[in-house]
Amino acid sequence: MSFNGSGTFQINTAGQPVVAGTVITATAFNALTADLATGLSTCITKDGQTTATANIPMGGNKLIGLGAGTAASDGVRLSQVQGNISSLLGVAGIDTITASGNPPLTAYVTGQMFWFVAAGTNTGATTLNIDALGAKNITRGTAALAAGDIVSGSIALAVYDGTQFQLLSINRSIQTNGTIASAGTTNIGAANAEYLAVSGTTTITAFDNVVAGIYRVLKFDDVLTLTYNATSLILPGTASITTAAGDTAGFVSLGSGNWRCEWYQRANGAPVGVVPIASGGTGSTTASAARSALAVPGLADVNSFTAGNRGAVSALTDAATITANFAVANNFSLTIGGARTLANPSNQTAGQSGAIVITQDGTGGRTLAYGSNWKFPGGATPTLTTTASAVDVLVYYVESASRITATMLNDVK
Repeated sequence: MSFNGSGTFQINTAGQPVVAGTVITATAFNALTADLATGLSTCITKDGQTTATANIPMGGNKLIGLGAGTAASDGVRLSQVQGNISSLLGVAGIDTITASGNPPLTAYVTGQMFWFVAAGTNTGATTLNIDALGAKNITRGTAALAAGDIVSGSIALAVYDGTQFQLLSINRSIQTNGTIASAGTTNIGAANAEYLAVSGTTTITAFDNVVAGIYRVLKFDDVLTLTYNATSLILPGTASITTAAGDTAGFVSLGSGNWRCEWYQRANGAPVGVVPIASGGTGSTTASAARSALAVPGLADVNSFTAGNRGAVSALTDAATITANFAVANNFSLTIGGARTLANPSNQTAGQSGAIVITQDGTGGRTLAYGSNWKFPGGATPTLTTTASAVDVLVYYVESASRITATMLNDVK
């Protein structure tokens, strides 16, 4: 019968119990030894010869003296679990944080990692005491924490380096949008949003002291002044900025209460500040001042050119009716391959002048008629030189949207 399924070993009762002075039958003896063999075969041997065939209930008892697991399928010691990332429970305090390990910690060991949900925003140097093992400093590298390095509700990850807990990261729950009122020191870093609408007209001289790397996008709802500071509030153009409703800007924390404006976009598209010429800018805030600073003439200025000025020659496509686009170029070329009409051009604007070079194809004998806007001396329509490959040049000047004065230079060789 062996074990009865509840852990109790039961021997075969046939011929049992035996009586002193009597002969034990072979049947009773063999049944007994068979039961013993079966029972022993279902036990787990201490030298590892047998393998468990079902889950082993421990009844609340421990496995002690366990070797350190090395394979993914191995059991692990409690010290191995605590030597990796563990969660902390019952977290309390802001600058003097206390917590309980899960499972409870018996000693600090170099390399242990812990994560916890911060109970509040720290105001300066901070310590952590786990399971009353002693308060240890929380640092960034070897430096003490600054105010705002740990933010209420954030998930912090720290590693024990043998002396202190080094803060590795902090995962803040950030909203997408938020609002904040302008103030002398506007606390955009502590605000639980990446995109903030700033209301009010109070001059802003600083932003709050938070850890370096925090980024905020601000949209200004009103007119106010951002006061430039070369250290704590670095702005484009190294000058204060007067905002307008709808202006947007991106700011990054440099730590220690210092912020830098990465970009500033005015709602009306106007530039912000002045970039010196030596830095690749114009040194100006208006187009006319920029041209003057860079010695670049404007289109409305009287200009004296000391070098040649030229435009591209646009090739016209040969067709029964040819329409030049005067917005494309002043000068054109055309190889004519049949009886054609040079229609009134598109984008005909008074003051434009130029020339059209007309070349006969290899056959020659091609003719050209003209649209009603083309006007010639004496009203006589010019004729083309009909020799194969002959070149004529039509020189023109646009008088108005309905008149083009022109003359033909024939057989140019």
